[in-house]
Amino acid sequence: MVISGSIFEMIGMTGSLILCFSAIPQIVKTYRTKRAEDLSICYLGILLLGIILVMLYSLYIRNLIFIVGNGLSLFMTGMLVAMWLRYKRVK
Repeated sequence: MVISGSIFEMIGMTGSLILCFSAIPQIVKTYRTKRAEDLSICYLGILLLGIILVMLYSLYIRNLIFIVGNGLSLFMTGMLVAMWLRYKRVK
């Protein structure tokens, strides 16, 4: 049985979108509560670095699915970092 490449493209696109939008619940919660002390800036920094590196690779191989997915992930993670900076509590 031969599986079409377009099926794997759809699987990749679906997974990429799920990963992108996984940040939405955290973004909404942080925005509603205006609190960010439970967010780990270390985690967000490592995540941003990873997304940037994968984005560079995606641009190099010219894979549109990964470029769009990583672009969305970069934007959403950037939003969380911005919220952390805005809402963090100074002790």
